[in-house]
Amino acid sequence: MAGDSMVMVDFAVVSDATVPDDISRDRKASLPQSMERTHEWDRFAVEIWVHGEGDAPVDIQDLTLDLSYRSDLTSAATIEFGQSFEGTSSYMIDDATGVINQIHGTTAGVSLGSDDRVLFARIYFQAVPENGDNVRLDWETGSVGPYSLELNTDHLAALNADSSVAVGHTAMPKMELFPVIYDLDDDQRIGLADFADFVIAFGQQGGTPDEGVSWFADFDKAKGVGLSDFSFFVQNFGKNYANEHVVFPENYPDAWQLPQDNGNGGGGVGDGGDGTNGDTGNSGGDQAPLPPVFLLDQFQAGVILPGTMDVFQVVYAGVNWQTAVQINRLTGSASISEGVDAEETEVVLSIVLEDEQIYETEIELVFDGDLIDSLQEFNDFSGYITAYVSEVMSAVQDMLEEALDSAD
Repeated sequence: MAGDSMVMVDFAVVSDATVPDDISRDRKASLPQSMERTHEWDRFAVEIWVHGEGDAPVDIQDLTLDLSYRSDLTSAATIEFGQSFEGTSSYMIDDATGVINQIHGTTAGVSLGSDDRVLFARIYFQAVPENGDNVRLDWETGSVGPYSLELNTDHLAALNADSSVAVGHTAMPKMELFPVIYDLDDDQRIGLADFADFVIAFGQQGGTPDEGVSWFADFDKAKGVGLSDFSFFVQNFGKNYANEHVVFPENYPDAWQLPQDNGNGGGGVGDGGDGTNGDTGNSGGDQAPLPPVFLLDQFQAGVILPGTMDVFQVVYAGVNWQTAVQINRLTGSASISEGVDAEETEVVLSIVLEDEQIYETEIELVFDGDLIDSLQEFNDFSGYITAYVSEVMSAVQDMLEEALDSAD
């Protein structure tokens, strides 16, 4: 060894294996960018790279180290060694304690300079429910983490042909895991039980952790469980820990790190009710008259709904569903909020999809002032709204049919 030269070990956490600059020897000019966090079902790898540091290149033929991690969050699955370490290799995974002991690789000889990195080994991690891996929702505090993987290394040793070589390592990367938020019951799959919980929360405010499932079902943290949250749920329904391709809101989990203001804007159906469980928003104590009925094709053509606090009903017709699953009626209310001036006046449309076949659930869809600011604008948008309602209903239908087929 010349001068004060030594072997330096670097670590990078990557979702996909790094493509080296020199594939035949697994060499790369610079250390790959390490990701700082990912979701619990992502299959990622910890890459171990080595380079020389000092006045002259360092020759090594043997490298050994240990790596530890939080085994309640993920499991080490397998290890592959770099092309330059083509000799005898070995390792021992003790997932119960979260330690990979004696990651040992040999080579006929590698010269390590300071101008590039050589891949020593790549450790693959994945969620294994049988091993207890589960990044859980914290129902007591409302937290989704992220939770630190607590990567650490120890017992580093390097040898050349004649003697031991000084070896050190750079700072371990910060790596955090956050839960798949759609898995509301933490059973490592997004299924009917999660859908039942989501239905209960739909239309509710999700402003504070005290609101339980409504807090967690407000996936995009828009201070209410609404259409956007439903859209994310539908996109991910049926996935489980073996599927790493989960779609999240862009602000997840960042938006969960700040205290949430309860507020009272957006959502709901006006001052007369909270719009849940089929509440029509009528402020009067007497039962309202039977609602007017509009067929969907009439609504598509454009229907001016009744005015403030009146109730309407839309009959969803003309769709041939082959299974017993039926979402066969929409009810709801249209109301006008009282604003100081015309700009602050909002039309709120609440639509409830009633399903008497499964769960006897009601799913509330709310279009608020973010979309519609006047009765005229509502009339202008009625066709688009109807098309969207039709799309949502079809998505619900497909989702339930798929769930029933998989359950058989």
